[in-house]
Amino acid sequence: MRILVTGGHGFIGRALVPLLRAQGHEVLAPRRGESGFPGDLAAIDGWADWPDRLDAVAHLAALNPERGDAASRDDAALMRANVAATMALADRAVRSGARRFVLASTLLVHPFSPAPIREDSPTAPQNSYAASKLAAETALRRAVEGSATSGTVLRLAPVYGEGGRGGVHALLRLAQGPLPLPFGGGARRSFLSRRNAADAIAFALTDERAAGETFLVADSEALRLGEFVARVRTLRGRSPSLVTLPGGLLRAAARALGKSEVHDRLFAGLEAETTKLRRAGWTPPQTLDEGLRDALSDSAPQRS
Repeated sequence: MRILVTGGHGFIGRALVPLLRAQGHEVLAPRRGESGFPGDLAAIDGWADWPDRLDAVAHLAALNPERGDAASRDDAALMRANVAATMALADRAVRSGARRFVLASTLLVHPFSPAPIREDSPTAPQNSYAASKLAAETALRRAVEGSATSGTVLRLAPVYGEGGRGGVHALLRLAQGPLPLPFGGGARRSFLSRRNAADAIAFALTDERAAGETFLVADSEALRLGEFVARVRTLRGRSPSLVTLPGGLLRAAARALGKSEVHDRLFAGLEAETTKLRRAGWTPPQTLDEGLRDALSDSAPQRS
């Protein structure tokens, strides 16, 4: 296949592009702002070098600011970068005859839940970024409706791996610290290694069973917060050093410190039920322990 990958030089793209090439595909991964490829993908219609005979598009490029960054509250910028760009790319893909368009979305379009989340579970985006990705999913479906191009949406669990950033990597750094942590409780949460994310995207691009579907994507295991910390420390050859405190006491302490929101975000459930994707034929090639070992090999995470 001839595949265009946006965000091919980003965190997940650096794993996806070589994987697709190893599978024998021709991969085009232009850098935004270089050789005429637009920095603003909403203006993709003006790109004169759109590839001929394109089979598929993997749309990974997105504006995904760190929590607390001013851009995380800039709804207009998020909507242009993540929604208008998706619509413009999908329109162009449809007109060029591409058979498949895969959008990397996020599990965070769903609210925290004590029960496992499925594709048909209620949506209530957890932040402005997730809201823009849910809107991008709708934009993709509208763009491909009635055409020969099928749109596939992958709602990725929080992705971790060498060179990553964000909440999972903050947790990885915290887990490697020397202090005992009061993380004995909490509900189960799903994670996704970068290698598994890339493999799922490759599957969605190439397998007919993925055409037109929406899937949740996660590693084969979901862990409570304390279990995650214990697993990291065990892989480092250390004792878990966890302290189990009564849930009410920890919640009260967080409230007294003005950290109720942080407490709720840390201990709430976000477990993805991935049966639909497995029934379609995809199985994670990497175990959670293998993914964590890859992530732990990176002592100084960098921005992608």
